[in-house]
Amino acid sequence: MNGLRELLVDHQSSTASWPLDRGMQYGDGLFETMVVRHGRVRFEALHAARLAEGCRRLGFNAELPRIWEEARRLAAAHGEALLRLQLSRGVAVARGYGPTGGERATSILAVFAPPDAAEPPTPLRVRSLRNRLGENPQLAGLKHCNRLEQVLARQAMAGGDAFEGLLASSSGLLISGTMSNVFLELDGEIVTPALDRCGVAGVLRAAVLREAARLGMVLRVAELPFEVLERASALALSNARLGLVDADELDGRPLARSARLAELAGRVAGLED
Repeated sequence: MNGLRELLVDHQSSTASWPLDRGMQYGDGLFETMVVRHGRVRFEALHAARLAEGCRRLGFNAELPRIWEEARRLAAAHGEALLRLQLSRGVAVARGYGPTGGERATSILAVFAPPDAAEPPTPLRVRSLRNRLGENPQLAGLKHCNRLEQVLARQAMAGGDAFEGLLASSSGLLISGTMSNVFLELDGEIVTPALDRCGVAGVLRAAVLREAARLGMVLRVAELPFEVLERASALALSNARLGLVDADELDGRPLARSARLAELAGRVAGLED
């Protein structure tokens, strides 16, 4: 970076580039958490489409074909795993919030042990949280690296027995869990919150919506006041790691099982793409 005179990391002089990366400095990045099954990235096309859309909307200069080639190589080498891809705009070439356009994206691929088969717990308890997600349509749907709202929400859950916490937007709309998307059986229909104001458009959410359409099942995407949780008869959570799983309790209230959500859960559980 032009004008840099000295750089200390943990009190030691450093010449490393990562402290100057815009992902580190501003959260100027995107990420994907992917399940690897049988040596393949599960739902690769959906992950790739979301990442490409994020790069387009944020204006990242990223070598996406090379990144996905590396992801496939790691998947083939490890067989069963969890793969995390993080992409930042790159090392800052000038001070300040505004990118110059000359940055080159930085990619990080990390391989972890596969998801624990014992997760989630039984019974699966969910609670509603007072924490709120700020509404920003420019970032809505993206899995960007600004996750402090989720960090604070998980802190608010510490010490309790809930597996997941549900969040509203700043205007009081139901959006998602801290790490999941939400599906409800509400007044006899299956619904999921709209994500055009904030929230992450999850890959499993996209797969569930796609499979519901293929089955001819009505699954409505709608703006839902947070208070509808009091009327929900069934609730399911989704993310790439968990799949689509039923909740047993919401704020201490027992929930029923939805036959339609169970059908969708079974449908997506066996899919690779």
